[in-house]
Amino acid sequence: MNSTTYINLEEVVIRVARADELARVGSELDQRHYLGRVRPVGDTLVQIAEAGGRWVAILAWGAAAKRLKDQEAWIGWDARTRAGRLKLVVNQHRFAILVEGVPNLASRVLSVATKGLAEQWEATHGYRPVLAETFVDVERFAGTCYRAAGWEVLGLTAGNRRIGADYYVPNDRPKQLWIKPLVKAARARLGAEQLRAAQADGATPAPVGVLPVRQPQLESLYAAFQRVPDPRSRNRRHRCDTVLTIVALGLLMGQSRVMDFVRLATQLNRRQRELLGYYRRPGQKIGQAPGKDVFYLLLRAIDSHQLAAVLNAWLATQHGRLPANLALDGKVVGDRLALIVSLVDAQTGAPVAQAVADDPIGGEIEAGRRRLATTELTETVITADAGHANHETARTIVMEAQADYLIQIKGNTAAVREAVAKALENTPPLLPTRNPAMAGSKRGN
Repeated sequence: MNSTTYINLEEVVIRVARADELARVGSELDQRHYLGRVRPVGDTLVQIAEAGGRWVAILAWGAAAKRLKDQEAWIGWDARTRAGRLKLVVNQHRFAILVEGVPNLASRVLSVATKGLAEQWEATHGYRPVLAETFVDVERFAGTCYRAAGWEVLGLTAGNRRIGADYYVPNDRPKQLWIKPLVKAARARLGAEQLRAAQADGATPAPVGVLPVRQPQLESLYAAFQRVPDPRSRNRRHRCDTVLTIVALGLLMGQSRVMDFVRLATQLNRRQRELLGYYRRPGQKIGQAPGKDVFYLLLRAIDSHQLAAVLNAWLATQHGRLPANLALDGKVVGDRLALIVSLVDAQTGAPVAQAVADDPIGGEIEAGRRRLATTELTETVITADAGHANHETARTIVMEAQADYLIQIKGNTAAVREAVAKALENTPPLLPTRNPAMAGSKRGN
């Protein structure tokens, strides 16, 4: 086509290619795209962009890249969560414009295509993806159309090329990684403890041996629990430190039921079982995973405060190194055997410290107060929900933790809510106030 080609961008529509059109798709990509046709990997979808009944672009989507450091950091994924939810990210393998000389056509096609992609993917594969990714060869392109269509660049890849479904080789040509959320709050959905129904069928069990922490962290966690005395008088075949390490890993992953810990214990590979001192029967080559009775017996007998102290000490050595999704906010452990209350970094979501409530039902306030009183929090701001809206917690934050606070106020604390409302009356938010009730003097500030 020549530079006089005219296409009404408002007429651009996106549809899914039919099976009988895939041969033409391959031929067009061979002619129009510098990489040629794409080899299908995993779940795939081909979109055809049309204007006035005419093909104007082709977009081919498929499986996401296995490892992208910048993307994992953006989402806050650990290795195990990534392995189980990678199908919720789709990769744009090819994007080819079939006509030339049409300003803004590429960005228009990208915008319309991504708006309908999640719904079209769900209709084809039974689940709704959350995020789109693609790579731009910086030696050839500037990524202008992606930026105009609302995509975000995260950084450069390591420069590897996919060979087959799971094998990559270096090609010394790093590419820009671009992402585009396909649903609202995409990052929160990808890292959520519980997936929504639309994404659930896209999740897969994490492969055996994939854990949320790296091997050195696993070894150091296990070493930390070796300092905890075994309180059991019987059934000590499975080591105390082994079982507690598995429990800690489960808690960091948002799990809280004994059967969750049992399932996790069975998913460790041979090397990991050796590192954690799994019991090995005579003549067996691989260690035996502890069963539910082992977890119940130990969790009932263990000093939960001692467990929390060991975990806190370990978390202190790992602060800033753990993925953001590893947090334990208010977890009831093992059929109300204990309640874990967490202090987390609000910016990263990473756990900073934990406390154990003596009473799993209603003990969160006291446990949280105890944790605040014994953690270095100078020059920080503590945020908490309405359950912690009481004078004792506020005093603990200010006097003992040497911090400031923002605590939510609800109607169930009527007197406090009324006092706050009166103090803030006629006071603009986030601006200096001349309200004597707030300023502490008649002159204000």
